[in-house]
Amino acid sequence: AISASTTLQQRHKLNRLEGASTRLVPCTSAAMGQACAGQKNSAVQDAQAISAITDEGPPTEMPARLISTKPNAENNIILMTDGYKFSHHKQFPVSWLPPQARPTGECAFQPPILFPAKDGKPAAEIICLRHVPRLPGDDKSPYKITVVTNVSTAVAEIEEAGGDEADISYEGKAVRYSGAKKDVIVMSLTAAECTKLKIPEKFTKVKFANVDESKLKRGSNLNDNFEGGYNVSYFTPRSYSHIFSHLKGENIVFFGLQYFIKTYLMGEVITKDVIDEADAFIARYMADVRVAGPGVDFTGGYDYTMFPRGDWEAMLSGDYDAAGITQPCNKGVLPIKIEALPEGTLASPGVCLFKITNTHPRFFWLPNFLETLLVQVWYPMSVATQSREFKKTIQAYSILSQRVSQMAPIFNLPGEFTVDSVVEDNLAIHIAQVFDLLDFGYRGVSSHETASLGSAGYYTAGLEGSDTVAGSRMLLKCYNAASNFSAIFQSNHGATSVPAAEHSTITSWADVSPDADYVEYEKQEYNAFRNMIKQYMPSFAVSLVSDGFNIWNAVARLWPSDVVPVDGGDSMRAMLTKRLEAYQLSLIRPDSGEGIETLPQLLTILHTALPEHFESDLPELKPVFSKDDPYAEKFDKVLEKIQAKVKVGKGKNPFRRFKGQQMRILQGDGVALDTVGDMLASLLANGFCANAVHFGSGGGLLQKLNRDSLACAFKCCAMYVVGKEGGKVFPVGKDPIAGGKKSYGGNPPVVRSKEGILQNRGEYSTDGEMLKALPMSYDEFVQGVPGDQLKKVFEDGRLLQEQDFSEIQARAKITKAALNEAVGMAVDNLALKTEFFQKMSSDEAMAVRLAEASCGSKWKHDHSTHLDDVKKAFPQFSAALDKIGIKPQMSSCAVMEHIKKEHVCDKATAKKIFRALEDQDMDDAIKKMGTKHCLTL
Repeated sequence: AISASTTLQQRHKLNRLEGASTRLVPCTSAAMGQACAGQKNSAVQDAQAISAITDEGPPTEMPARLISTKPNAENNIILMTDGYKFSHHKQFPVSWLPPQARPTGECAFQPPILFPAKDGKPAAEIICLRHVPRLPGDDKSPYKITVVTNVSTAVAEIEEAGGDEADISYEGKAVRYSGAKKDVIVMSLTAAECTKLKIPEKFTKVKFANVDESKLKRGSNLNDNFEGGYNVSYFTPRSYSHIFSHLKGENIVFFGLQYFIKTYLMGEVITKDVIDEADAFIARYMADVRVAGPGVDFTGGYDYTMFPRGDWEAMLSGDYDAAGITQPCNKGVLPIKIEALPEGTLASPGVCLFKITNTHPRFFWLPNFLETLLVQVWYPMSVATQSREFKKTIQAYSILSQRVSQMAPIFNLPGEFTVDSVVEDNLAIHIAQVFDLLDFGYRGVSSHETASLGSAGYYTAGLEGSDTVAGSRMLLKCYNAASNFSAIFQSNHGATSVPAAEHSTITSWADVSPDADYVEYEKQEYNAFRNMIKQYMPSFAVSLVSDGFNIWNAVARLWPSDVVPVDGGDSMRAMLTKRLEAYQLSLIRPDSGEGIETLPQLLTILHTALPEHFESDLPELKPVFSKDDPYAEKFDKVLEKIQAKVKVGKGKNPFRRFKGQQMRILQGDGVALDTVGDMLASLLANGFCANAVHFGSGGGLLQKLNRDSLACAFKCCAMYVVGKEGGKVFPVGKDPIAGGKKSYGGNPPVVRSKEGILQNRGEYSTDGEMLKALPMSYDEFVQGVPGDQLKKVFEDGRLLQEQDFSEIQARAKITKAALNEAVGMAVDNLALKTEFFQKMSSDEAMAVRLAEASCGSKWKHDHSTHLDDVKKAFPQFSAALDKIGIKPQMSSCAVMEHIKKEHVCDKATAKKIFRALEDQDMDDAIKKMGTKHCLTL
């Protein structure tokens, strides 16, 4: 299996077999080492090694707590919406009454508050009465009460009933109406209830018009029989904007719905406690629409008319029809269904990704009520889309820089990064990329839940290196059908972190006091570096943050140091050599500076300081484009500039790289989708392969997004009503005169065009613009539409289809068309900016960095420099150091002051240069830089 082309989906099916080979190969296996060296027997030896590993049996089971979910007692689905939605149940053009209360031919039917039993169906039940506040001293305005029944919440204006016989008596607890069908209801109250309702005791018998005004929808042609209706609301990303504005076609990754279903919608989410809490909160939260002013007595609550308690209690009991019959399967669940595309599906803007419909006509208001929660799918979807774009960008520059997978000889698979091989995603190509982008976003997001959703979205791109623990934990709980993600996690190690230093674990070694000895200071930083490597010598990967003091000193003098301290142990260089020989990964992490200049500068220094870690024989340069491709000539011109920069002949590969991808710079600062392309372009422009660096992104990956990034919207699109004369459909949409937010009018089936493109059903122009929507008819709503790609995933509290995470990843894979477009954009970027980026590693720019390196770890304190040692280690830049005015007699502070004044842009100028880069005005960027050699210290 390993010797054949293996897709990502096949990889997950191999489960523990591949997990063992994938993760143990680069570390200690002698057979794997021989494979890297080109041994002919490697495939057989690998198979034997893997067989021995898999004979160990299944891994230890994970605790149930790690992979199971349970409802959060603090959740209240009724209160997880926008405040204004508490008033929406009265605003739609339909309303609902049970069959025993509906009109029977009356010419001027008035919907009753209380109705009698009929045809074996029970009468209305008063759940409670509520106080309606009034201004103090107001003895003229009529008194009102709120009548909360099992069917409605109505405000009734009351007056004394005198000697009229009572139709119903209310004594502070639920009571069923036993009177006849009447236009006016007479109700008796106890004195205690009058006190609670804050009405005079003379109202111990009151009468009120038996008309529920909230159910009268005057002018609506959908409410002739008070049967409610079915509200269809759909979720769609409407456009590419902000950081996605360059995209077109199917590049949106649909992801995250199942989390919200499992976390908030599944099971019995409606309880009496939930209803009571919501009732009390909403009454106090919503502004009283009847009376306001100083001295108003609100002790009995504010406005209880905003809360349709009867509807929520019907959900609690399962008696939706007020028929006195409880359906056990309906008790406490939400009467909705959700139809959705499979998660991981790639879609273009405007396509409906999922829609929600109430499953009983009584709850026509519920889909929009749940909008607030479900529209939040925008976030994991946007992160998933962005992660894929990050990966695509890195792939494009990998292809242009002739990247070759270090795993190719191990698996006997093609390893050259080409558009076709990257799209094929064989195991060697796939594994080479899993750490190209790391998720560093946990601390930079707004909440733990944000971290969970965002990091989970990151994994959909087939990336595996996240320090956001919450993401993989969420996937284990919410996307683990048939233990699929458990296999990815514990057998394939498909969600991992590595031993990594942070600044405190390095800087805590050195005494930063102003009078501390600078020599000892530097020794301690060196010891901190050595300790990190030593402690995790057996580990496949170790990441060492190196800019706690002076990144240039670290890479020029400490990382390549042969110094063995008096207390023994290996030098830094010796340990790095051992790791190289053992096929382990050593990561240098700068965490400051501007990546477009620091990355090629760091690599230029390392190429001289640690030459044994670089490939001496680069792969043969192969054509990226066919001869007739318009990008072929454009890229050839870029290549010529890069070859000239690196001083290799025409036709030679100029893209230097580390051996076996076993040392890399980890760029974790300033990495965002709109910056990573320029960082990669600067690498290539200065003659380095894209795989010399991998990227870590925090806020740029998980936080710098909003709902407008993909213009996500959740819209009511249709109402379906049975009606007296058969089914009616009422298409719903918006088309503001100001433009920009027009929605699909009607209930959209999502179908594939003859070209295989997902689209809402309709008539389209040749350029893909919808000319006419073709929404579902009433019959189609009932019976379904052949070819509709939206499938029912949730209904009445139950998850019907659980998503397999490896299939989500497979659906989200980068397509050939999308990758070709990204490669073209990369060439365009290089063609525009190569000359500017090559300034970043000019001899003078490198001299500035080496001058900084000569100032040592304690660069800010005045002492002699290491200039002589630096010149010996980097003789090719000795003349440039002289040229920029760095002299041996200068102290560290003098050197820093000199380069800051003469050779580095000030902050204001640097900002202008970056603005020019963003505007793609390279002439202005070069002009703004003037005679300076570096953008920042």
